[in-house]
Formats: sequence, structure tokens, C-alpha cells
Amino acid sequence: MKNKKRIMMVGLLIIFIAAIVIAVIMINNKSVEKISETSQDINTTTASTSVTNSEGTIRKSTEKAEIDTNNMVEITDNYFIEQTNDVYMNLNDYLGKTIKMQGLIYSYEDGNGDICYAVVRNTPGCCGNDGLAGLDIRYDGEYPEEGTWVEIVGVIGKDTVFNTDTPAIQIASITETEEGTTFVTN
Repeated sequence: MKNKKRIMMVGLLIIFIAAIVIAVIMINNKSVEKISETSQDINTTTASTSVTNSEGTIRKSTEKAEIDTNNMVEITDNYFIEQTNDVYMNLNDYLGKTIKMQGLIYSYEDGNGDICYAVVRNTPGCCGNDGLAGLDIRYDGEYPEEGTWVEIVGVIGKDTVFNTDTPAIQIASITETEEGTTFVTN
């Protein structure tokens, strides 16, 4: 009887882990159609383009963001996960605001095969410390090498991903800095 219970528990655990892996794959394969910047009165679309090089097709911005230091949101070490999640959950409240944050450059391939970039931190995940939290970025210059610690300042815009609005930062400045807290828990 104990062996049947163990086998059933292992089977349920495998199904649970498979569901989490599928969810993570779907999130990482997001398709970015465009970045748009919105203010209360004006809807403007921020031009984006894809540039093909030896690495593949890379999503880039064709414009520089204009920042407003009086309207700045700063993502901090102590509440990194909470703050980035709040941007996702309440995107319309953040559109057009200037944002400042630090993290690691991370690249991934979206559903269209384009290479996209984000600024992230490592977090707890389904299998230990394998999670990521952060925000997508779009830049008109050369992206730093993956794993580089940077500080970015930009304007929060939105991408349309699988018919859902998703935040993306239109970069005004990106600076390589000394590595900070790479693993965050809240």
C-alpha cells in the first residue's frame, strides 16, 4: 500500500513540474508586436524594428526615450519582485512614467524567432533558485553582453504579447555598473 502511495505522489509531482515548465516556456516564447507609449491624453506608438546580424533578428527601438525625472519610478533591491510584478499588473498606471532599475542583461527568443532583451534578477523558482523577475527593454544602440550588470533609465511603454498588454522599457540610458544583488526574494 505504501508503494502505491509513493508512486502516486511521484506521478503527481511529475505532472505538477511539467505544468510549471510548460508555463515558463510559454512566458519565455512571448511574441512582441510593437511598443507603444501612452500618456493620459495622447496615444503614440514608439517605433521598433528588427535588425538581423550573425546572432539572428534582434528587437530594437528606433527612437530615444525622453525621460521625466519628476515622474520617476525606481525599482529597488528590497522589493524588486513586488515592484516589477506591480508594473505588470497595473501597466496602465505606469505608462509614460520614467523608470530606473538595475539588473542583469538577459536575452531570449520570442515566438517569432526574434531575440529580445530584458533586465532581470534571479529569484526562487519551481526547482530551487531558477526563477527570473524583470522587465523587457528596447534600445536603439548595441545591447550589452548577456549577464552584464547594468543600470537603466527609460520610459515604460507596452508590448502586445498574445493579445495582452505587457510592459517594456524604452531605454534612454544604459550604463554598465558594479554588480549588485543578483538574487532577490521579494
